Amino acid sequence: MDRRKFIQTAGIGLLAASAGLSFNCSRMARGDRPNILFCISDDQSWIHTSSTGDPVVKTPNFDRVSREGVLFTHAYVSSPSCAPSRAAILTGQNFWQLEEGGLLFGRLAKKFPIFPKILEGRGYDIGHTGKGFGPAEQRFNHTHKDPCGPAFNERETAPVYKGGKIGDPGISSTDYAANFTAFLRQRDRRRPFCFWYGSHEPHRPFTNRSGSDMGTHHAALQVPPFLPDNEEVRHDLSDYLYEVEWFDQHLGRMIEALEEIGELENTIIVVTSDNGMPFPRGKATLYDYGVRVPLAVRWGSGIPFPGRVVKDFVSHIDLAPTLLQAAGVMVPDDMNGRSLSNVLESELSDQVEPTRDMAVTGIERHVWSRQDGMPYPSRAIHTRDYTYIRNYEPERWPMGDPQNVFPPVGPYGDVDDSPTKRIMLSDRDSTEAEERFQASFGKRPAEELYATDVDPFQLNNLAADEAHARSRELLRKRMEGYQKWTKDPRAYGQAPWDDYPFYLDRKYLKGEYLTEFDKLGD
Repeated sequence: MDRRKFIQTAGIGLLAASAGLSFNCSRMARGDRPNILFCISDDQSWIHTSSTGDPVVKTPNFDRVSREGVLFTHAYVSSPSCAPSRAAILTGQNFWQLEEGGLLFGRLAKKFPIFPKILEGRGYDIGHTGKGFGPAEQRFNHTHKDPCGPAFNERETAPVYKGGKIGDPGISSTDYAANFTAFLRQRDRRRPFCFWYGSHEPHRPFTNRSGSDMGTHHAALQVPPFLPDNEEVRHDLSDYLYEVEWFDQHLGRMIEALEEIGELENTIIVVTSDNGMPFPRGKATLYDYGVRVPLAVRWGSGIPFPGRVVKDFVSHIDLAPTLLQAAGVMVPDDMNGRSLSNVLESELSDQVEPTRDMAVTGIERHVWSRQDGMPYPSRAIHTRDYTYIRNYEPERWPMGDPQNVFPPVGPYGDVDDSPTKRIMLSDRDSTEAEERFQASFGKRPAEELYATDVDPFQLNNLAADEAHARSRELLRKRMEGYQKWTKDPRAYGQAPWDDYPFYLDRKYLKGEYLTEFDKLGD
């Protein structure tokens, strides 16, 4: 189907790659190409910033980026799993278009252009600190080498708790901000830069009670109803929020470093996360706590009307074309994302572009948590009123088999090991606890439909409700139209992910589990 005809008939809200070229024309005429600081936390849901209303977490630096730029309240990942999410960001393509790059412990082939390498080829200095693209196989010649740029990880630090206790095994020892400063000192100042700050936080494991030790008030937390509300879960959430704050502190130091060298106003700062929080019904699911993430963008005079809160639906695949266009670089035809230039330049808040009214997300295989490493293939469409989810293999366990298949995380391996998970697996005596268990770990029907305006936690499935049948069918057809336009193999009954290898370092495996992976090689 012709691209423009598809836009008109399906109402997806996609434009040709040439749209919005005014974004950088005046700046390019002055030869003033912007720097780029791309900041991405590891496993953070959209709601857990003070800008978006969390009553406990303190994120003054994310708040500053929001206040001096644009805060997006409806930003969605392509897939709620580290590597496929990051691959989609880098390529500007949906994860299902990236072959093995669409899997955790997969690999991203060189044939898929990625924005840092494109910028490097156009005169940008690039580098990264912390976590770049991964976890994935990156050893072979047909994969990208240093996809986010050379690593700057030599400088280390350790958090200090109240009472003088030093160190935290749940926090990376990498001093991200100091490594960014080291990059700034060694770069060629005549060239713009693109630097990727990839925090390891708030990825698990957490240090138990680290949040309380550092003043995160667990008693004031808002516990989502799909989790049990008890002391241990509150401490688990508190430890998570402490690590969100750790990410934010380094962001603040990086902003200060840019101010000190006079580069802040000509630097595009993007702050987001790769997927939602590492709790049941969060990460590795297509519910909002898994796929909806923080997003704020700051760029001095490049955003003429700062302080706006925008409710347009934005996908992570929109970021690569946005940054390339701002740098005056041609956006590759393969990038399906839509530049945010018009939104960033607009003086409007709330809904800037009415056609940005939906996002499509999905997942295939997360970890090796089912028999023979089978994925749990799902796709979802998210709109203002509904979330519709299609589960292609409902007979499989959505979060992994109940047996202990993947050693690091135990049963139901697509949910990270945690005090919260252990409580939910062991404490199922009450009807309420059993219902929560089933909502997080139980099998799911082929279709799910949630009216998010009245059910924000997406717990009441309306897919079988005749009163919502028309909405269900319209959403399904709209999602399938987008899948076909972007050549999602699932839309054509194909499942290439079933046969892709699982490239995992054997240090994660032990004993009887080794034999299951022997065929994959070292």
